Amino acid sequence: MRTVLVTDCDMGPADLERAVLAPAGLALVEASCRTEDDVVAAVRGSGAEALLVQYAPVTRRVLEACPQVRAVVRYGVGLDVVDLEAAAELGVTALNVPGYGSREVADHATALLLCLLRGLPAWSGAVAAGAWPVRGDLPDPPELAGTTVGLLGFGAIAQQVARRLRAFDVVVVASDPVADPGAAQRLGVELVEPAQLWARSTAVSVHVPLTPATRGLVGAQQLAAMPRGGFLVNTARGGLVQRAALEDALASGQLAGAGLDVWWTEPADPADPLLRDPRVLVTPHVAWLSTGSLGRLRTGAAEWVLEALGGPGRR
Repeated sequence: MRTVLVTDCDMGPADLERAVLAPAGLALVEASCRTEDDVVAAVRGSGAEALLVQYAPVTRRVLEACPQVRAVVRYGVGLDVVDLEAAAELGVTALNVPGYGSREVADHATALLLCLLRGLPAWSGAVAAGAWPVRGDLPDPPELAGTTVGLLGFGAIAQQVARRLRAFDVVVVASDPVADPGAAQRLGVELVEPAQLWARSTAVSVHVPLTPATRGLVGAQQLAAMPRGGFLVNTARGGLVQRAALEDALASGQLAGAGLDVWWTEPADPADPLLRDPRVLVTPHVAWLSTGSLGRLRTGAAEWVLEALGGPGRR
């Protein structure tokens, strides 16, 4: 039988994927790959023609060592674990699963923004420590109505965040070189240049893909341009934010807090001091997760594999 390899997956057994692929005569093999060598060995051992990948690296070296692989499908939206240039050169189809959790990520980003703007980490932390703070013990949170929130990137998820923030009468600005002006107008969002976004926003939420051009996009210059005491939310990719710049901004008080669903190396080191900073809200890359999104992701990924290998797939 023709074979599809799940290189790695932390979401449980691949029963949903198997239900899609088995009727088409495709066998599914599950592995636990972490390195290039792991992937190469698993492909050679299984004879797989397609890969379902979560975090395992699918590099040029992997693809060149596994010429029988015709398709790579990433569990998720970001394709940063796949060498797209090498895949294109070698005739390997590389696909993601767009839209499976857009609403969930927008909900999560909005929740982080609201928690930070309302000062929930500080208030909750003080109570948990045995205090019952009163007015003046902690900084007053800003009034949401009229507060400016910046969206770095204005794709599908950012647009849904803007839609949610409208309910709180928040002023929303966005910066994206390929933004849809019509969508911005419908949502009441002002499109601005990056420098204006940082200068005007009490809080900024990051919604751009991780590419060589965007790695480290948020650095000291950007954070220093924000009004003092601002907030940063990142539900996209850890590598978009320069960690040292974030730490310095928190240490100086330039940033009053951050909400992070993504980390620079996942899983995060339990001893990482940033995890214990009470001003930093951290969730373990679960912004996409819900009872519905999990099924859409796994079934959708398998359907893309089926299409890439010549089956009916998702068309």
